[in-house]
Amino acid sequence: MRILAIIEKEIIHILRDIRMLYFSFIWPVLLLLLFGYTVSLDVKNIKIIFRDFDQTNESRGFARIIENTESFDLVQDKLFDWETSARLFDQGIARGIVVIPKGFSKKLLRAEDAKFQMLIDGSDNNTARVMLGSLLGAAQNYREAITKQELNRLGISSKSPIDYHMYFFYNPSLRSQNFIIPGLIAVIMMIIGTLVTSLTIAREWDRGTMEQLLYTPIKPYELILGKLTPYFVIGLIQVTLVLLTGIIVFGVPFKGNVLLYYLASALFLLGALGLGLFISLVSKNQQVATMIAFLGSVLPAFILSGFIFPISSMPMILRIISYVVPAKYFLYIIRGVFLKGAGLSILWPDFLAMLIFMSVFLFISMTRFKKRL
Repeated sequence: MRILAIIEKEIIHILRDIRMLYFSFIWPVLLLLLFGYTVSLDVKNIKIIFRDFDQTNESRGFARIIENTESFDLVQDKLFDWETSARLFDQGIARGIVVIPKGFSKKLLRAEDAKFQMLIDGSDNNTARVMLGSLLGAAQNYREAITKQELNRLGISSKSPIDYHMYFFYNPSLRSQNFIIPGLIAVIMMIIGTLVTSLTIAREWDRGTMEQLLYTPIKPYELILGKLTPYFVIGLIQVTLVLLTGIIVFGVPFKGNVLLYYLASALFLLGALGLGLFISLVSKNQQVATMIAFLGSVLPAFILSGFIFPISSMPMILRIISYVVPAKYFLYIIRGVFLKGAGLSILWPDFLAMLIFMSVFLFISMTRFKKRL
């Protein structure tokens, strides 16, 4: 009954605080929409200039092949002189220039090395790599098409003795949203769970109501359970909202078990709530608690969880630190459940890591809280 009284008290606090309601129910969905639409690893509509000194059907066909990809927005060199093209390239308006030399089509038709030049803006190395791969892929496809066309014209079979079929598992379309949205769920839930809970005890100290609670017969674990329960329920609602948003709005496939998804979310939420409660007990000030929670949840969740940057490419010291970042394990589970349909037999090490994280911080929070001023 005493736990229910604390739960009721905390619910009243939440309902009276419009900012808390916004932070709990609207902000997660807004964050998912914002990051889901803005964070993308795909390269699309990159403006490149196509300078064609050959002016043949073959060179124009190569231009069409490049333009038909979703990666590039091709601008023909007829609109500009070389000085204008160079200025657009220097200003970053055009991210690349493709130069087709004279004699390109003749060499192409004779099955010789038909070379062309690519000037790529390398200031953004990731975009530059994707641009290079897309241009080389378009060139290879066009070369194969021209070769096949010429062989067929000469009556020679164009069937290659070596053939292959390629298929990308788990994300056949290679959509970056399918990779990013499940990762965003982990990051957002870590941020929300830690930030919201970090203010619970700190708010009582700031408002001077902690002394009243200390004089009541309630036990420390009852106070902590009463404080955490409403936020745990809110967290599960948030998990449902971001799940539906990811599936309905962004069309991310969900191939796994829903119960496994909620089990992982519950463990992760309890761990994040325990971390936030520990921060709240240590700081005893809402501003300090918010700052510590931000540094303890946002930065590790973004940088050291594998959300954007692969952990395998990090220095050894950061790879070691990443083992204590709970978002890393939850992110692996979420992506496995969403895209691969993975089960507990595969994901149990990550579940075990989250269980340890949850137990440690809940235990520390309960043992640290003392009923004394």
